[in-house]
Amino acid sequence: MSVLGIDLGTSGIRVAAYDASGRELAGESRRLSLHRPAPGRVEHDIAEVRSAVESAVVRVAAHERLHADQVTALSFSVLGEAILPVDADGEALGPVVVSMDDRGIGAAARLGASITSEGYHAVTGQPLHPMFSAFKIAAEPDWAAASHYLGVGDYFIRHWTGEAATDYGMAARIGVLDVDDRAWSEDLLAAFGDFAPWLTAERLPRPGPSGSAVGTLRPAAAERLGLSPDVVVALGTHDQAAAYLGIGGGPRGRPRVQLRPPPRFPPAAAPPPPRVHHTGFATYPIDEETWITLAGTAAGGWALEWVPPLLGRAGVGDVFAVLTPEPPPLLVVPYLRGSGTLDNDPSATGTIHGLTLETTLPELARAFIEASALEFAKIAAAFEAHGVAPGALVVAGTGGRNATALQARADALGRPLAVAADNASCRGAALLAARAVGLGDAFAETLDRASTPLAPEPEHLAWYEAQRAAYVALREATAHITPNPSTHIHI
Repeated sequence: MSVLGIDLGTSGIRVAAYDASGRELAGESRRLSLHRPAPGRVEHDIAEVRSAVESAVVRVAAHERLHADQVTALSFSVLGEAILPVDADGEALGPVVVSMDDRGIGAAARLGASITSEGYHAVTGQPLHPMFSAFKIAAEPDWAAASHYLGVGDYFIRHWTGEAATDYGMAARIGVLDVDDRAWSEDLLAAFGDFAPWLTAERLPRPGPSGSAVGTLRPAAAERLGLSPDVVVALGTHDQAAAYLGIGGGPRGRPRVQLRPPPRFPPAAAPPPPRVHHTGFATYPIDEETWITLAGTAAGGWALEWVPPLLGRAGVGDVFAVLTPEPPPLLVVPYLRGSGTLDNDPSATGTIHGLTLETTLPELARAFIEASALEFAKIAAAFEAHGVAPGALVVAGTGGRNATALQARADALGRPLAVAADNASCRGAALLAARAVGLGDAFAETLDRASTPLAPEPEHLAWYEAQRAAYVALREATAHITPNPSTHIHI
């Protein structure tokens, strides 16, 4: 028996089949386009996403390795906070509004006038921030005609099974889930009702635990995908949680932290971890025993993608392939889409400090690489201050493919870093599919595949200890500087 993991990302998708022991049998990837129809608007075309996913599934399902090892279940790793409206037949009524789209800023401010950020966090486990799907829904009165508001994974579940269902993790990223009750919050929906009455529980998918079966493929969907109609479709999870599972994390695994763009810090715990107020940490369950705690920056890897076109270069590899071997006298605060944890300020802006006429491109590239690690060091210190000790630190995603960049991050962070095997999110999704058909324990035993940790260079320890302090001081010194005061919104 084999299972499919489907990783639905912001910049692309990946579909991979794994056997019962967790060995990858076949995989396909597709790039996706981000559309920016207006300032602050960032969207996916769901038709493009659907074509990419379904064509990849067809290719994987037809692979010769699957002829004797047919797919029995599939599940998803899903980009967080993205949402789209659908009609009663599950057909899209608009584009997918992705996480970095800022149309929800006004709605978040309106909700913030009637509920404190502490009160919101106590119910949802999330910081009060306009990235969450509920604020995007509230910003679109034209969506009042929708039958449901669905995340991208929910959209495929609806099309392939006929059910409008979501997992607890993705439900939490909508921003109106009571994470303790694991149900839509009546009080929060009532507060939204004052200015967005179209946001109702009836229009939201049914939440359930990750790895639980929703149903089997509709015959037409099975034929289109090249799969059996007996294939079980299981609830997936938020891509950050999926990557955590995919590197062997969980309540029964050894503790570890994943660092990926955007950097996240998800230790799992049972019972629920304590809520830590005034930090911006996000906490949610993915099943009945596993809770995930997240922290990160709003721009993350997008900050690296922003640099090449600005410098007239072809791509990320053209800028970041060559880094200066020595620590540069530069500091980058990567708040190019607002800050993330710890203050979650959507109007925060980035800073490059220390530029001179002698600054070289390899120095600037290394400073941007170091930025995520310096931010993560600040976040890790906040976790430790609240009694959450990190386990192993594991780089997931593309962040571990450049050895020089990995060493620079370890140096700036001041902690050893290991590298996870590729496609952690896809493997995490496949693990959830395996759980739905009783293969989860055997599958999970194969997922601890991180490399030997890379330690910080001893000769750089003192420099980066000072840089970490300077990074915090630079953020504090520039936080009050707002180039456009009219866009500065307090939540």
